[in-house]
Amino acid sequence: MSRQALIELLQARLGLDPDTLGPRVIDDAFADARRALAAPDDAALYRQVLMDGKAFSELSEHFVVPETWFFRAPEQFQDLVRFAREQPARRPLRILSLPASTGEEAYSAAIALLEAGLAAADIDVLGIDVSQTAIRRGSAGVFRPSALRGQPIPRPWLREADDGSLEADPLLRRCVRLRTGNALDPKLLQSEPGFDVIFCRNLLIYLRPEARAQLLHTLLSAARAPALVLAGQAEVLSSMSDALRPYEGGCPLSFMHGAPRAASAAQGLPKAAPRPTHRPAPAPARVPTPPAGSAPPATPSLAQEDIARAHQLADAGQVDQARAACLAHLGRQPADVDALYLLGLLESAAGNAEAAERAFTQVLYLDRDHLDAIEQRVGLAERRGAGDQARDLRARAARLRQRQREAAP
Repeated sequence: MSRQALIELLQARLGLDPDTLGPRVIDDAFADARRALAAPDDAALYRQVLMDGKAFSELSEHFVVPETWFFRAPEQFQDLVRFAREQPARRPLRILSLPASTGEEAYSAAIALLEAGLAAADIDVLGIDVSQTAIRRGSAGVFRPSALRGQPIPRPWLREADDGSLEADPLLRRCVRLRTGNALDPKLLQSEPGFDVIFCRNLLIYLRPEARAQLLHTLLSAARAPALVLAGQAEVLSSMSDALRPYEGGCPLSFMHGAPRAASAAQGLPKAAPRPTHRPAPAPARVPTPPAGSAPPATPSLAQEDIARAHQLADAGQVDQARAACLAHLGRQPADVDALYLLGLLESAAGNAEAAERAFTQVLYLDRDHLDAIEQRVGLAERRGAGDQARDLRARAARLRQRQREAAP
């Protein structure tokens, strides 16, 4: 009962959908929280976090995913720059990053606009995250080298310190504000003017349907239409809200809230060359096939039809069509581990290394013992020259194989 009460508390306060995490992740998170708060069991942990806001914040730390890096999904930052060109009167351009994690997304947005020719005074980026630890790290403006994921250092906005870390330039830091906040707090954005651009990536898929609807309402209420809304992997926002539609000519996960202005209004920003990105060779991928002898139900759901079609198209070598079917399935079942893994393989086969990395990372958040996903990430890390990360992942895979051998009868 204590464990269920804890889960219900997380559902009520954070909107968390435990089914998207899986029992292993939940067990480990509660174990870590008990150690951090010196609680002997779940009952004691529940009593502590129920009455003590600081204790609940500590509990929340163990259910967040600090998986972020600079220019994650670079095509969306290109959409950000294009939108800024289309809206020259929006100055300062106000951008929300929620969840902000340790700030790489917020700082990436500011860098993209600075490099496109906007003045620092014309950029206002607000990052919000429930994790106090993450916000403290981001506010310091110091990042690990791995935060670039093999990309070149965006000088002069980031510079290398003597210890190898990356430090944000003071001018860049003036463009970004970071603070803590709960995405489900109805007063979260009440004191803020309207936002022109909203990053909300890789949060909605972990929320219960009612919490997802509440957060979308909060975000769209804070948007200054026409607004650009940027989603994460498998978050097809146009299927979640009638107020959103795909951003014409943009990334599949970029959406518009409200009618866009005519493209002819795109004046006032100098043309900038696209940011160079590191595109490693795709990791060798074998697209899985459905288990032998499996058959769909007599009246399959639309989601089942989509994923079955994705497998059929993948087997036929039609990668782009298979990816579209896979994304359609994930729009209905965003926590389907097998579909996310298939998507990762398809993205890898198409040479979309960053998209593949996002998919495999999400697989491992839902199923931390997914050995195939770990091995795919090893290959991707090696190909982009991230040797330290590849070694860490390889060691993780070795530990997992050892546990599996010890557990075997």
